[in-house]
Amino acid sequence: MKIRILKFDPAVDPEPYYVENEVEYKDKMTLLEAIVSFHENFEAVAYDYSCHGRYCGRCAVMLDGVPSLACCTPINDSSHTIDPLKGHTVIRDLIVDKRDFDDRISKVYARVRNEPIKAEDVNVFNAEHGNLIYDLADCTRCSICDAACPVYGMMPDQFAGPATMVALAKRFYDDYDQGDRVLEAVSKGLYHCTLCGICDQVCPRPNILHVESYKAIRAEAEKRGIKPSYAD
Repeated sequence: MKIRILKFDPAVDPEPYYVENEVEYKDKMTLLEAIVSFHENFEAVAYDYSCHGRYCGRCAVMLDGVPSLACCTPINDSSHTIDPLKGHTVIRDLIVDKRDFDDRISKVYARVRNEPIKAEDVNVFNAEHGNLIYDLADCTRCSICDAACPVYGMMPDQFAGPATMVALAKRFYDDYDQGDRVLEAVSKGLYHCTLCGICDQVCPRPNILHVESYKAIRAEAEKRGIKPSYAD
């Protein structure tokens, strides 16, 4: 199996370059296992991972142009090209700097309260919303959905991206959150989304229903009459 990996150390390399070699293929091999084999047997490659079980989101890379979580993505016995995850500054080789992304998403996830939660409000919530929140809470913040989104790739200044919309959806369903998440989603470009479903296709968490969440927020926006004119 031929593996081709992009290497780049901004401290010493004038330009990124590819290295390649033949990696022994094993049945049910994952992308992460292929990267580790390349690193251990041929040439040192800087890469990142932690949980090895699609929980931390740190091993996200581009596999043949498709954003993928390396630890749970199967790889077949053919030629493959591996690049750092699109949309982030490269620290070294396959490791990217997600600090700006993490800071931005964390602010969206932060629960908004105009007043403290009272004792009588505890455990008073819509059970259906609770189940939706549990699914959305599985987001690993890997940013694979942003890397795959064609709209975010073309107009990041007008559409905040699917990762942001997932965070907004979680708080939209949160009965304890008092922020106007519908207006916030509209202002962050919700209606620029084409509902193509690519975010659902690439997400390593199949229980996170991106498009269905977007549709629910849109329905509420239209009920309130705040659908933007460009979306008509």
